[in-house]
This record gives sequence, structure tokens and C-alpha cells, in this order.
Amino acid sequence: MIKFTLIENSLDSIKSGMDYLDYAEQKQSPSHYKKALLSLFQGTELILKEILVQIDPIIIFDKNSLFRNCESPLKPTIEELFDCKSIDINGICQELKKHYPEQFQRANLKVIQDLAKERNKIQHFAFETTPNDLKASLLKLYLMVIKPAMKIAGEKAALDTFVEGINRINFDEQATDVEESFLNVNKRDEFTKGGCCHCENYSLFIIYDGESFPIACYCTTCGFERTNIDMLEFYDCPECSAPSVIYDEKLGAGMCLWHRCADCMESVKTDMVPCDDCGGYLIEDSCLNCTVED
Repeated sequence: MIKFTLIENSLDSIKSGMDYLDYAEQKQSPSHYKKALLSLFQGTELILKEILVQIDPIIIFDKNSLFRNCESPLKPTIEELFDCKSIDINGICQELKKHYPEQFQRANLKVIQDLAKERNKIQHFAFETTPNDLKASLLKLYLMVIKPAMKIAGEKAALDTFVEGINRINFDEQATDVEESFLNVNKRDEFTKGGCCHCENYSLFIIYDGESFPIACYCTTCGFERTNIDMLEFYDCPECSAPSVIYDEKLGAGMCLWHRCADCMESVKTDMVPCDDCGGYLIEDSCLNCTVED
């Protein structure tokens, strides 16, 4: 049995689009750049429809079509909706403006509309752009449209009841896979992945951005994030001995960001608390600053 819910379909298209873009970047393949645009835009339309459906399923259908095909247009049956026409991307933007004004402001909607034109060129006319311009546009689409929509969809995934066919764990896993595909394009070889000590999921992305130490990290499951990490914030990890542990105040402990460390891979917290004597940290009851060798 082949079965896709709307949200599964959207995440599948987004992941495929990012994989196409990754391949296109490596091989400079025009065909894969085209496939990346088509798949990512299709995934965008689907994930946006999903968050509108969460409010009311009839939102995503053309009103004239509802009245034409449904006995009770405000309470249509599933079978009746199969015969109805859904709204186009301009209609989706209007509904986003109405129902999600904070998440989708004018700049976000412009990204959608600009990429819609490029998609239409491929489908109906001729298409010409540079690889760098297309890559930049697609990454902007992911950051400004797809990611906010996935966050909204994920908030519903946290509820006791969720869409049929996909549960919270599956959603988080798929969202993490999508983010990793995005980073493969945007920050190739400049990120690693580990376990998050806050939620214990293997969905912590550790960003280097050309530095020899992590400058940021964030979790796609629980939303934990640290930015602008300074090199002086790192301490030696008692598990792997690398200078890779940072203190997290909310956690009340340390976390290792070296992706090859067992503690990092398995979401194990480091026993680490502020030292009252020197202002440093006690790691496993020992403060390096206060320890005096005989």
C-alpha cells in the first residue's frame, strides 16, 4: 500500500529538492538544478497547505469550486473535496497573510511569489538563470518560508492527536533529515551532528563556519540553540579529552560538542557546575583553575 499524508508528501518533496540541489552543486548539472526548483517549490506549496488545513481544511479550496461540487460547502465530505479545485500560490499567500501574519510577512511572501515565477517559466516558457542565483533563491525559500512552516506544523505534532499516518517521532526525524540536506548545500563540511542533551534526540547540528571550533549549535527537535560561542567558553571533556565542553545554564550542566565523542553522540550531560571560588567551573567535582599541583 502506497500512502502519503499531506505533510509526509511535503517533507518528501522538500528533502528530494535539497538532495537534487546538493547533487547539482557537486556536478553542476542543469537538469538537477531544474529538479531542485520544481521539487522544493512543490514541497513549499504542500507544507503551506498543511498549516492552512490545520486551521480549516476548506481554506485551501477555491470557494466557487466548493459551492459547485459540495452539497454543504462549509462542511464538505472528503469525497466531495476530491472533485474540488485547490487555491493557487497567490491564494495561499493571501491566506497566510490572514492567518499567520507574524510568521509570513511581506518579505517572506515575496520569496514565494518570486520563486513561483521561476517555477512557471520552467513549466510554461523558457528558463534561464545562474547556478549561484538559483541556489541563493532556493536557500532563501527554505529559511524564510519552509522552515517557519515546518515549525508551525511541528507545534501541532507536539499535541496528543496528530495527522493520521505520521506521529511526533516520525515528524522530528523527517524534519531533521530535511535540515541536514539543507546544511549539506549551505554549509558543506562546515557542520557536524550530535545528540541533544536537552531532549536526548540525535538532532543537534553543530556549526563551524570555517573556524576550528563550533561557533553555534541548535536542535531541530526541541528548539535548543546557542549562537556566537566564543573559543574561551570551551573546557576539556572528561570523556574524550578534547576542549569541546560548554556550560549550559538551562541544563545546569555541560555538553560536549565533539561529534566523535560518545557523550556527544549519546546525549550524555557533563557533570559541570560554576565554581564559587574562582568563577570557573567544577567538572566532575574538580576545578582546573583551583587545582594546585604538588
